[in-house]
Amino acid sequence: MDARQTRSLAVFWYWLRCFWTDPDATPELANYYRAQQIDSLSRQLPLASSATVLIVILCSTFAHGLINHNVLITWSMSLLIIAAGDVIAWYLFVKRKVKNTGSKGALFVLAVMLGAAALLYAQMTTLLLGVLDTQGKIILVAIIAAFITTGAWQFASLPAAALVWVLFLTLGVSVSIHITYVGEYLFISALLVIYWLYLSCVVMVTSKRFVSGLMAETAIEHQRQVVGLLLKDFEENASDWLWEIDHQGCLKHVSLRMQDVLGKPVQQLSGSHFLSLLTECTPAENNAELTELATNFQKNEPFTLDNIPIEINGNIKWWSLTAQPLISSNGDLSGWRGVSTNVTDALLRENEMMLLANIDSLTGLANRHLFSKTLHESFLDNTQLNNTDIVNKVTLITLDLDNFKIVNDTLGHLAGDELLKEMANRFQEITPKDVLLSRLGGDEFAWLFKHALTPLQATQFGQKVHALLAEPWLHQEHAFDLGVSIGVANAPMDGRSPVSLQRASDMALYAAKASGKNKLCFYDPKLDEYAMLRLALLNDFRQSFANSDFVVLYQPQIRYSDNSLIGFEALVRWHHPERGVVSPADFIHLIEENGMIVQLGEWVLRQACRDAMSWPSPLQIAVNVSPVQIERANLLTTVLKSLNASGLPASRLELELTESSLMCDGDSTIALLNNLREQGVRIALDDFGTGYSSLSYLQRFPFDKLKVDRSFVMAASEHTQSINNVDAESILFAILQLANALNLQTTAEGVETIEVSSLLQSLGFTNAQGFFYGRPMTAEHAKDFINQWPDIQNKEN
Repeated sequence: MDARQTRSLAVFWYWLRCFWTDPDATPELANYYRAQQIDSLSRQLPLASSATVLIVILCSTFAHGLINHNVLITWSMSLLIIAAGDVIAWYLFVKRKVKNTGSKGALFVLAVMLGAAALLYAQMTTLLLGVLDTQGKIILVAIIAAFITTGAWQFASLPAAALVWVLFLTLGVSVSIHITYVGEYLFISALLVIYWLYLSCVVMVTSKRFVSGLMAETAIEHQRQVVGLLLKDFEENASDWLWEIDHQGCLKHVSLRMQDVLGKPVQQLSGSHFLSLLTECTPAENNAELTELATNFQKNEPFTLDNIPIEINGNIKWWSLTAQPLISSNGDLSGWRGVSTNVTDALLRENEMMLLANIDSLTGLANRHLFSKTLHESFLDNTQLNNTDIVNKVTLITLDLDNFKIVNDTLGHLAGDELLKEMANRFQEITPKDVLLSRLGGDEFAWLFKHALTPLQATQFGQKVHALLAEPWLHQEHAFDLGVSIGVANAPMDGRSPVSLQRASDMALYAAKASGKNKLCFYDPKLDEYAMLRLALLNDFRQSFANSDFVVLYQPQIRYSDNSLIGFEALVRWHHPERGVVSPADFIHLIEENGMIVQLGEWVLRQACRDAMSWPSPLQIAVNVSPVQIERANLLTTVLKSLNASGLPASRLELELTESSLMCDGDSTIALLNNLREQGVRIALDDFGTGYSSLSYLQRFPFDKLKVDRSFVMAASEHTQSINNVDAESILFAILQLANALNLQTTAEGVETIEVSSLLQSLGFTNAQGFFYGRPMTAEHAKDFINQWPDIQNKEN
């Protein structure tokens, strides 16, 4: 056979096996199915055995004298032996439940026994047909047909035995009649063959129904076992437990898990009133939950009740109860079945999450979320009252640590965190009990007073805050003087909503920082105007930068030793189309805050290098560099690109940095400055003495020059020899001594008169810059200035 025929035969065989077994069953399951089939047939064997004995008696009586005596005796004894075998098989398979009940050998024995009985019945039928009259023959055929049908129906649960019974009895009679009587009973023989085919199909269909029933029972039993295992595991290991009470509320079913949870034996719990049992374990202040539980039981409806406090061995646990009423067939309540869950851990986690959602993890203070929630609760719902109405007058005080970034940049973020925790502890010391102290983020804190403070009270509170910070913060071997900027706003005067009040407080805080830090400022409506002005100025800057409304001016610098011109400082000016010339003091800090100083700084550097290239060598150009450029931009690449584009030698470029620039990442800044100096660029420390002056800066950072701030020069230029004047000269002299010791050049800024110039020269300054030598000028005017300077002209001549 080819492969196609083989597959067809395999499919047919699979289909045929489905009538007496499950073809996909495992060997163990197939053996179980056979055992059930054999058991079903075996239970019919006593009846079959009784019928066999009755038939033997009847046939022996009616056939006596008509059939050979020896044949009759042999036939009778054979059937009686088979009947005895049927009883033995019934006893072994049904009563004794012997092993291997479902073996193929047992099936074979039963089939042989039924087949032998069928052949004996066929033989007797053939013999009687030859000796009975016509009426007797008709009765015999009817009896044998009914006998065949009864056997097929009786043994159909085991198709092998039933098919053997039908085959041997029908075909046995048919063949025997045909052989014995030739064609005399041909019609009966043909009918028996058709009867065999029909009954075989009936046996197969009935058998398949029986097998399908076995498969369904097996699946149900498997599910029952799985459910039983899951239920057992649930009761033994899960955090939940089952319970059942009758219509009177007494416990009927108590799981082992419930016994462990309550700490009482099953015998003691069974029959106990459920609510009374819970009442014994519930603190008196929580009886409301039990009252609600009792009410739910009275409604006869499913319910779930959460967070019931139960005290066991002195410990409070929290339960959740879910219950379903049990309704009898007549519609009456017969009890309740439910599940209890220990939700203590989940409730604790939920409370912990709520705590984390409202508490700042670093300081333990209220966080921004709780602050915003409390602030909103201080205002009435605008849907109930007019927008101008609030529940209480409140005061909001916001605070920001001055120069907190220095701690992070110099000592690291861990030290910064320690400082924040120290500040939180100090602030808590002066915080009233009814006032919410929050950390809003970073180094910003806030106090929310649910009653309005007078200006005097707010000022006094601010003084307490400043007094707290009078003591320096010590970290390892470092001591930091601390300062804070404070903003105060009151509702409803400064804000009629949570958002507007917080905005007013933030604006007051910003004003405090802008006024010199470590200050307290109250909100003023003019701050709104100033804020809008700043915003408008910032927007105008973007447009003006795109329209090239900026120009670079140059202020000359001279050397005292030979009164020669050494170069210029590049100063940027904004020619606003409507406002006119805008001072750098009005916009530089704005664009630094927004990072746009990077673009402007790059443009100034390129333009200054390009203009300086048109000047005679060795005139230098000094360009200011913002701290933002050092922190956010790749300054080394920018400088090299500007020098390469203009062709200006690096030795003619000087970069001026303020002390605030050095507060960025110190090591990175040192590496940057060293790389610039290796390229030939000179580095100057600008406005020396006005920032966070420290000798450590001069030791760590590579400088070529110190530029002394104009404030010291102006103080020393007073016409009267006041104490301040003498002090200023002393400071200038000290700076010069320090610069000489470090081999640094010095440049004095703000020289406006010949008297000041003479004083500075007599003190020993190297260079000078100011209106006395020249005001800031355009690049074209700078060329003319160079040509008119006496020393330059002498060199050219």
